[in-house]
Amino acid sequence: MSQPDTNNQSIKWIGIAMVVCAIPIAVSLFLGGGLGFLFGRYNQQPSSNQLGSQEAPQLRSQPTAVNVSLKKAVNWQTNNHVHGLAVNRENPTVIYIASHNGLLQRSETGEWFWIGKQRADYMGFTADPTNSDRFYASGHPHTGGNLGFIKSENQGQDWKQISMPGVDFHALAISPSNPNVFYGWPASGAQGLHTSTDGGKTWTNPRMNGLGGAPFDLAIDPQNPDHVFAATRTGLYESTNGGNDWALVPNTQEAPVVSLALLKDGNSTVMYGYRFLKSAPGVYRSNDGGKTWEKLWTETDGVVVKLAIAPQNPQILYAVNENNVVFQSQDSGKNWKQLS
Repeated sequence: MSQPDTNNQSIKWIGIAMVVCAIPIAVSLFLGGGLGFLFGRYNQQPSSNQLGSQEAPQLRSQPTAVNVSLKKAVNWQTNNHVHGLAVNRENPTVIYIASHNGLLQRSETGEWFWIGKQRADYMGFTADPTNSDRFYASGHPHTGGNLGFIKSENQGQDWKQISMPGVDFHALAISPSNPNVFYGWPASGAQGLHTSTDGGKTWTNPRMNGLGGAPFDLAIDPQNPDHVFAATRTGLYESTNGGNDWALVPNTQEAPVVSLALLKDGNSTVMYGYRFLKSAPGVYRSNDGGKTWEKLWTETDGVVVKLAIAPQNPQILYAVNENNVVFQSQDSGKNWKQLS
């Protein structure tokens, strides 16, 4: 395992003004001489306090569970950026990308499609770990405003607002062991960390003691819904009591984590993250809660803004970088290929 770089490093975080509604939201993020660019998300001030070594696995080919209207997505990477990534629960060759311009599906044949007719800016996109048809999101409709907390029961074909009208969650996580539990961080319409234990119908604010800044990403321990991680520009933080109290994971302030994905491995939790380690930024793996990291992949051609693990085949990982390039690994992150 490689230890985090503890040399004195200068990390600059430069935020580009966030504009509500249909205008892209961006944050520029630099290390030392200037590494990378990170989308999204968190310099806008909220406006109110309202609550409410193994062989590569064989990829299975099987149809999705519901019929959705699909329109071929040509050059979807142009003038767009990615806010969410999920893998189909039954078919690890099918992935979903939530973008500024709408929700996308990559089929098992490698084709890209827009899902449904709505071309909203989907933020906080999250797939239900127990139901491949059910998605959650937030963001902005093309007409402007905020979507609140929304749900789809047919893979993004139709959406319904469940709660939090006027709110825009930029970071949103669902518990793998209890899909009624959510953690969310809004960029507008409300302030601070929000939690729900009833499937997003109602939300409360935990105490949030010790959390050092707005999170780029939230990830929940696959075995414990009260154990949650927040990736922030000042380091990786964890809470073991439902978001009330937070502690900085040692050494992560020297190499902040941007995107984060967790995996249950027996009685342990494995962590994959894109780390801004000055000497070698890239995707790393940790088996001890982020205290030490093993380097997996640094040829990412930019900041990896989203990571996802196939629910039924954890050797299969996906990554999307800041340039909307999608990658796949079939050997737990050791080797990666770019997808067309």
